[in-house]
Amino acid sequence: MSQTKPVMSAVSGKPRMFSSPGEFAGDVAAVVRRAGPLAAVFLRGRLDGRERERIMLAVSRVNACRGCTFVHQRWALHAGVSAEELQAIELGELAALDGRSRAAVAYATALAERRFRQAPPNDVAAAAALHLSPTERAAVEAVARLMALANLSANTAEAILASLAKLLGIGKKS
Repeated sequence: MSQTKPVMSAVSGKPRMFSSPGEFAGDVAAVVRRAGPLAAVFLRGRLDGRERERIMLAVSRVNACRGCTFVHQRWALHAGVSAEELQAIELGELAALDGRSRAAVAYATALAERRFRQAPPNDVAAAAALHLSPTERAAVEAVARLMALANLSANTAEAILASLAKLLGIGKKS
């Protein structure tokens, strides 16, 4: 497979959006509270680029964010994630990943699926504890929360723009 083209199919499912300004504000506050782990990831390399992109891509797929998925597919390839790994993440066949990567992606995915409001299933949490230190788990959660904030923000903005266009009759064929 080519290393320059994404291998994932189009994002399916209904894009997740914010239901209220309060929900958006709560998610922003949750990301801000994780500034330390985010700085460790982006400034000090707590997670390498491949790991970070695997997590960001997996979370983007959970939230059905087409734009973020498109970008992070390419960034993942650039960071050294193989086309086969991208396909495995898309299909949810994480057995193709090494144990550490599988634990990180499964942990981030489970948190995002629950919108960070519930703990991940016991087996996912146990695998994360086995393969990732507490500081690495905090980094994974911080990256997943940041990506979810970006995903839901983009999806919400797209929905608002589509509603405005419909209301104004923009894009209608005569």
